[in-house]
Amino acid sequence: MAGTDRIPDDQWRLGDESIERAEREPQLVPLTNETAVNLSHERLSRPVYVVTAEHLGWYLIAVYALVTRAIALGARPLDAVQARDALAALAIAMHGSAALASGAGLHASWVAILQGWIFAAAGATDATSRIVVMLSGLLIVASGFAMRPFIGRAGALAFAALIAISPSVTYFSRGGSTPIASIAFMMIAIAIAQSMRRRPGVIRAAGLGVAIALWLSADPIGYLTAAAMIVSLILVGAGDAVRLDHRRLRLRVWWDRRRVLVIVCAIVAAGLWLLLTTAFFTRSLATVVEYDLRAAFVPPSIAFGRAVRRLLPILVAYEFLLTILAVVGAFAIVSRRIAGRFAAWSVVWAIVSLVMLATVGANRSDAVSAILLPLTILAAYGLDWMHQSERWCSIRYAIAAGVALTLYVQLTANFVYPAPDTSEAPWRRHALLFWSEPATSIQTVRECRRASNAVSPARASAMIPDDNQTPQLRWYLRDFALSDSPADASIVVTIGKTQSGALAGNPDAPDFGFEEWWTPDFGTLTIAGAIRYLLTQRAWSDVEIRDLEIAIPQPDHTPLP
Repeated sequence: MAGTDRIPDDQWRLGDESIERAEREPQLVPLTNETAVNLSHERLSRPVYVVTAEHLGWYLIAVYALVTRAIALGARPLDAVQARDALAALAIAMHGSAALASGAGLHASWVAILQGWIFAAAGATDATSRIVVMLSGLLIVASGFAMRPFIGRAGALAFAALIAISPSVTYFSRGGSTPIASIAFMMIAIAIAQSMRRRPGVIRAAGLGVAIALWLSADPIGYLTAAAMIVSLILVGAGDAVRLDHRRLRLRVWWDRRRVLVIVCAIVAAGLWLLLTTAFFTRSLATVVEYDLRAAFVPPSIAFGRAVRRLLPILVAYEFLLTILAVVGAFAIVSRRIAGRFAAWSVVWAIVSLVMLATVGANRSDAVSAILLPLTILAAYGLDWMHQSERWCSIRYAIAAGVALTLYVQLTANFVYPAPDTSEAPWRRHALLFWSEPATSIQTVRECRRASNAVSPARASAMIPDDNQTPQLRWYLRDFALSDSPADASIVVTIGKTQSGALAGNPDAPDFGFEEWWTPDFGTLTIAGAIRYLLTQRAWSDVEIRDLEIAIPQPDHTPLP
């Protein structure tokens, strides 16, 4: 055959031209089912974190708690107690340790010392005077996460959510009430003590001692809550002693295994408590302890009357959801549907706290936070129990309705009517149950600012009668030197009489309402009136208003900008 040659392997091919063309042509890649990998898509689609329902719940609670505590923190005027603490912190910021040793009645807790450092760094305002307490309020919410191992995942979420939406805890966290700081570290101490049952260690024991010292030294109410906790532990221990066998052997084994931790905790707690209570050894320990005990404990007749008039209405009107859920949780624990030593102790702790507040507690309105914490733990147990039941799908709608109503009350009490407006007409006057102690009106800040702008710095002096009884005026006129004579003062403050009913807060009078407080008359309250108050916060009985006049004898015609 022309143009062909035989190749050595006995296969026939075309002539040289075909062989050369085949060698020049590229080899074809065999077809496969594999496609090219998109590295960009793969990298961007890589899962980083899976958000579960529990994670989403914690994120929402954290954001909501931060917003409701921190936003418009200086919108409400300082009351007398908060203004006194702010003045102490301001003195510490200006004079340092010298302010701790001077001044009769100056009770400088570690809260005031921290506030003094904040004033020195960021300036003294209503908002900055509440930062420490506000952060303590957030710490109470965060303590729920530490209790997940012993109240359940759903229970921990419920605890944090109930504290976050609580009208009372929110109000006092935003207002700068130091009992919030005390109970915050009480919850931290409880969480650390429970964690030590599983994983004991010297570091945890030292941390427990620190938490106990901060708990007791933040506010006098710490001694009352500590007494309630000790009594409840004794009662639970007595019950275990009767019920369990080999009591002495159990106690001896426990002491042999835990005595080092107990000694470390006691040394740290006692040492730090002594340091903080004496304000770094600048105050007399006996004087401060006597002051704290007098502020925390009162005779039973006074305590019971205050508890009925101040604390019980708050639990019924504002914390109704928490109270109902606490009853459900207590029922589930007593009926042994929920087992556990901590759960049983929580019931005893709540009962003892109620009894002690009603018999020996001083019971300012912010003392309600001391009973809300054990009630919230019981409510968390109740919600965790219901969450595990088959009826949860129907129960949750009723709970959601209660949460919605609680949120409404929380926003109304903290953002719509957070402070008294003494210019309101008597027939439409709003008042909160928290105002059993005198609350500073919004007119006070406005009038103090007006008087300050009308006086030049060269003549900045003010005469404030009874400075210890009106610390709000001293706070809002803190740039003025005190004067004893009205002739030498550029601003003269005159405290008027207290009035109630239609005469209170008369806008036509030359003075204005300085403080307002309310002692509700529950004998005239009807069911319709209670519902109307819950929705509008409009008082159904007369409030008390104390008048005040700020005069400028010789006004300066060159006001400050």
